[in-house]
Amino acid sequence: MGKLVGKIVITNLPPRRGVIVSVAFFRVPRADAPAPFNGDPAGDLVTDQVELLNDVHLEREKADSSLEEDFELDRPDGFYYLQVRAILFRTQGESGRTFAQAEQFFFGRRSLAIPCERVTLPVEWPQIPLESLHHYGTVRPAR
Repeated sequence: MGKLVGKIVITNLPPRRGVIVSVAFFRVPRADAPAPFNGDPAGDLVTDQVELLNDVHLEREKADSSLEEDFELDRPDGFYYLQVRAILFRTQGESGRTFAQAEQFFFGRRSLAIPCERVTLPVEWPQIPLESLHHYGTVRPAR
């Protein structure tokens, strides 16, 4: 087993009530293999994913604009493309409605060889107003 040591750095974050961050691995046969799924895998195509951070606190809002999360993961030696998958829980103004904004960031320029000394995965959060987000439905907690 190889080791991947690294850090995810997310910048440009809006105020939030929680965040969940995962990294997905897409193994390829060789270093020069093209990015799988043209660098845009659908969620159901992710078969190797590790949750790195689950910091959801709906009762209070955080306003810091950046987040860093260190990680150390074991994976079989080989070549991989990586994707950071994040869900940000945001509250809309006076209505108080909470939205979950899901974003994926695929690192598709080249594959990463594992074992790897250290990698930094930089992510800049897209500035999308809540009213512009696509709405898939409403989830209500069961009592």
